[in-house]
Order: sequence, then structure tokens, then C-alpha cells
Amino acid sequence: MKKSVFFAIVIAFLMSVSTTLNAQNFKQSGNSATALVIPKCTSIVSAQGDLNKDGKKDLVIFANYENYDNGDEFAVYFGDAQGKFSLFRSTESSLSSNTAISINDKGVIRIETHRSDAVDVFLFRYQDGDFRLIGGKKDRHKTEHYDISYNFLTDKMIRTDGEGKAKKSVTSAMPKLPALKLGWFPMNFDMLNYLFEESEEGRNFEYFTVMGIFRLMQANEMLFWHFCDYENPYRNPQGANGSYTAEDELLKPACYNAFSSLSIDKQKDGSYLIDLSETFEDRSYEQQFNEDLSNIDEVEIPENNESSTRTKWIFKDGKFTQISKEE
Repeated sequence: MKKSVFFAIVIAFLMSVSTTLNAQNFKQSGNSATALVIPKCTSIVSAQGDLNKDGKKDLVIFANYENYDNGDEFAVYFGDAQGKFSLFRSTESSLSSNTAISINDKGVIRIETHRSDAVDVFLFRYQDGDFRLIGGKKDRHKTEHYDISYNFLTDKMIRTDGEGKAKKSVTSAMPKLPALKLGWFPMNFDMLNYLFEESEEGRNFEYFTVMGIFRLMQANEMLFWHFCDYENPYRNPQGANGSYTAEDELLKPACYNAFSSLSIDKQKDGSYLIDLSETFEDRSYEQQFNEDLSNIDEVEIPENNESSTRTKWIFKDGKFTQISKEE
């Protein structure tokens, strides 16, 4: 009985870590959105428009799956004169199932994703060889009656509170931030509050890039569930000069202990090496203890009640590639 409890908890623990993030969900080229998505998905949302201003139609696809285990969900394709689309980039999207995508006549991608109590809008434009976030909106009128619009081109943010005639808007300057590239952060403004509401003196651009990667890991459930609480700043990576670390622990008497150690190190080619170690200790045997521990000598304590996993990824161009896993 004790062994079955232990292994059940271990399985649950290991399922909290995604290890197949480089699954191929999009073909390299094709002529339509439905033809380009490889595995069957719940729904496909797509839009066409000229993204790189070459006079040809390009394509953006969001393939909605029921879970994150299927890998990349969002893809951008450039089109040619024959109407064929070639993959520029695919990435984990962190979008909700209720998402709409459009492309305006200036080649700006508009992504609107609806959550239970919120609407998030992200605007991307192709510039300097990549897609950059140029603006967006955090709309909370459903429950909290406010919204915040961000414009990275003017470096201004506008907060609007209230409804109808009671609406009031205030404009303020945005903190200076690095270019936010498609695939380098989760498309969820609540997870990006560190950029807009928690800007600290002394934080350099690299720190925000590392935080974007960390938020992606949380959004994609690559970490133990307790580590995925993005509202807890005490588990955020700390460090400088290209090397950052974070620690987490969860102690549950009569159940289990879980310890996580994460490092994110910048490489010479601009990619990041991610090293995650997680250790699980079975404590289910403690359920047999009396309240005063008077029967401690009668309880059989397992000799091997620890399980460890170490996983390494390379993060480059908005994609996690697993390079090793040790158990």
C-alpha cells in the first residue's frame, strides 16, 4: 500500500514537468492553414495579410489543443508569389482557447485572447528580422472595471477606470524595456506585470529577458506546480552577468517534500541554457504516526523514498529544445 501511494505521487510529480516541448505540430510549407497543422487539434484560428511588406500574403495560425503536451501552438508563415507558405517560426503560445487573430493593412498582427475575467490584446509587427510586441491592452472591465493600453512606439501607457460617463483616463510614461520578441514571453498580461508594474531600479534588459523565459516555463507547466505560482516574487530568478538561479520547496507532512532548483545561463550565441533539478521525497508513511509520535518505533520508514529528475533545455528563437534528462 505504501509503495502504491509513493509511486502514484511520483507519477503526479513527474507529470507536472513537460518534456516534449519540441514536438512538430506545423509543416515547413503548404498552401493553407488546415494543411499546415499536423496533429488533430480542437480548432484552428488563422489570418492572412502582408507581414513583411513584400506584396505577398503571409499567414498566422493558432492551433488550439486541450493541453500543452502537444508542443507548439502558434506559427507564422511567409508567402510567395505562388501562394505557398513557408514557416518562419512556431512557438508555445500560452493563449486561451477563445482567441481571435487578425492582420491589418499595415501588417500588424492583432491577437485577442479571452479569459474567464479578462481580455488581453497583443500587437506584433515584423521589424529588424523578427516580430516585436509594439503594443497591447489589458482589459479588466468584466470584473474590475479598468483597462491599461500599452504603446511601445510612443512609450506611453493609458489607464482607463470606470464605465460610461464615469470613465477617467490617465496617461503615463512606460519604463524603458528591451524589445519583446514573439515566443520569448507568455501572451498573458497578468504574467507580465513585472514589466509594467514592478519595474525596479538597477534591473538591466537581460533580467527582463530571463524573466520572460521563466514566465514561459510557468505558463507551459514545465516546473513543479508550486513553482508555477507567478504571483510569488520570492521564487523569481535572481542573479547578474548572464547567470540566474531560482529555488523552490514545498513541505507537506504525511504526504511529500518537493525541492526545485533552476538555473538560466546565457550562452555566447545568445541562446540560454536552462538546467532544472527537482527532488521528491515520499512522506506518506507519516500518516501512521500517532499525534504524540509515541509509535515512532513501530512505523516502517522506507529506505529509498527519494526520486530526482534533472532536465536541460536550450532556449533559442522562442523555442525550448530538450537536450538531456536524467532520473
